[in-house]
Amino acid sequence: MIDRVFSEAEEKQPLVEVQSERDVNSAGPAENAVSEPSRQHLASDEDERGIPLEVPDEGEDSEVWEAEPTEVPASKNIKWLTVLAGAGIGVAATLLAVHLVAGKSARPPVAAPAVAQEPTTQTVTVATVESTQVAQTLEATGTVVASDLLPVLPQANGLQIKQVLVQEGDRVEKGQTMAVLDDSVLRSQIAEATARVQSANSTVEQAAAQVEQAQSAREEAEAGVAQAVAGVEKAIADLEQAKTGVGQAEAGVGQAKAGVNQARAGIASAQAKLDQAQREVNRTQDLANQGVISQQELERRKTERQTAVQDVNKAKADLNKALEEQNKAAEEVRSARAKVVNAEANISTARAAVSSARAKVNTAASAVSSARANVGNNAAGVRSNEAQVRQLETQLEQTIVRAPDSGLVAERIGRVGDVSSGNQKLFSIVRGNKLELQLKVPETQLSQVQPGTSVQITSDSDKRIKLSGTVRDILPLIDPQSRQATVRIDLPQSEFLRSGMFLRGSIATATAQGLTVPAKAILPQSDGTSIVYKLAGDNTVQAQRVEVGEISGGAVGDLTEAKVQIKQGLKAGDRVVVTGAGYLQDGALVKVAK
Repeated sequence: MIDRVFSEAEEKQPLVEVQSERDVNSAGPAENAVSEPSRQHLASDEDERGIPLEVPDEGEDSEVWEAEPTEVPASKNIKWLTVLAGAGIGVAATLLAVHLVAGKSARPPVAAPAVAQEPTTQTVTVATVESTQVAQTLEATGTVVASDLLPVLPQANGLQIKQVLVQEGDRVEKGQTMAVLDDSVLRSQIAEATARVQSANSTVEQAAAQVEQAQSAREEAEAGVAQAVAGVEKAIADLEQAKTGVGQAEAGVGQAKAGVNQARAGIASAQAKLDQAQREVNRTQDLANQGVISQQELERRKTERQTAVQDVNKAKADLNKALEEQNKAAEEVRSARAKVVNAEANISTARAAVSSARAKVNTAASAVSSARANVGNNAAGVRSNEAQVRQLETQLEQTIVRAPDSGLVAERIGRVGDVSSGNQKLFSIVRGNKLELQLKVPETQLSQVQPGTSVQITSDSDKRIKLSGTVRDILPLIDPQSRQATVRIDLPQSEFLRSGMFLRGSIATATAQGLTVPAKAILPQSDGTSIVYKLAGDNTVQAQRVEVGEISGGAVGDLTEAKVQIKQGLKAGDRVVVTGAGYLQDGALVKVAK
């Protein structure tokens, strides 16, 4: 994290080095010319903090402590070359700026008088090395994605987009109209289907009138039969034996008629069940289109409708069979009567009249049945057209593309003039405007990450992004190529975040007892190591090489108030110089400001 936060400062600022006595004495005129302006500049910096600054004389010799080399990991020490820049100390940068100015106007140095000088005391502030809990972190990078990205698809196919009412970045509420499809064709189809319904209703009324006419004709035919029978009563009395046969045949006709009536009743019952099943299918279809019930329930209703259709067909088959039985019985009656006619020629004319009258009755009965069948067929046409109207009205409602939930429009794909397709989305909505960061973590470090852990988030490209997130979970799959897992981080709301951003995350993994000092006390060296100035008992300072560890405290990306872990070189209770450390040498005399 240190390398990231202070990479720019490291490029701009030179390093502060610990000089040996030989280096100090051998410094050239140009180097010595830097000292006074630099110290004046830094003194003004210290004055702003309310700390008096006493600068030692340039000619003063001082003994420099040569620290024993300590083995420190190169990566950790290189990271600390940038600490001072992040902490706001900036000593080396000031020296460089003054050097550029002084190099142009430097005058030849004047030899110092060979007289003893009193050592100059430097005023500093100190801090005590503390033993405290130090947080350990895991660094990772990843991409910002939507926590829940909803696709918005049209429910109607093959219609042109007429209006697009939202743009990318707009907030939408659930049910809000996002786009409008061209509904002119559907409205025309609805008008045609409505006209067909009205026409079918008229046909049903006409068929009902035909039923009444056929019924009247049947009644007239039956009256004619009665008259014919009265004309042959005397002959029938003489031919009882023949009439017995005729009576038996007529009994068969009666049974056949009863069968016909029963079959018709069966048709009516089956048709009623079919009508009810069709209504249930229509109602269920509407609910399924709205997503209220499951597709399985709709299929069950359709199965019930199919069963009802089969029952109607069976009842019609039973009616046809009963009509055949009736016709067969009527044929037997005619045969018996023919035998009577043959046997009794004197009553042939009368019986012929009876037969003719009964034939008219049968014709009238057939006309009644046909008229009733027309009524049923036309009524079915009415229901079919009404169902089509309802279906078209549903499709008309689907020409309004609505937001499935509240959120932020992430994508606008559909444009005016495009043709809708049920499998091609028009928009994408970030549900609830919630974003998450998907960090890539090696599988070897996954055991250090736990849900609920805090994460400090920064961006290389946008320094305004300094956020605190929380580990939500770890996805179960590991990339077989990179051997990395995805850790999902819940992000707070921020106007600077965008889906697709590349961010860095510092995950707190554990805490351990350790020593810490203020970050401003650390002085990076050119060889990659770091030192602090430790306060000795005689008000002098000792340059102490240290091994640094984790950073804690302070805002994200700001080390001004941060503490640095000391792994080696100090012990608890030691006092180190914080303010003024950049002006000191090993063994320098200091005054501790209160």
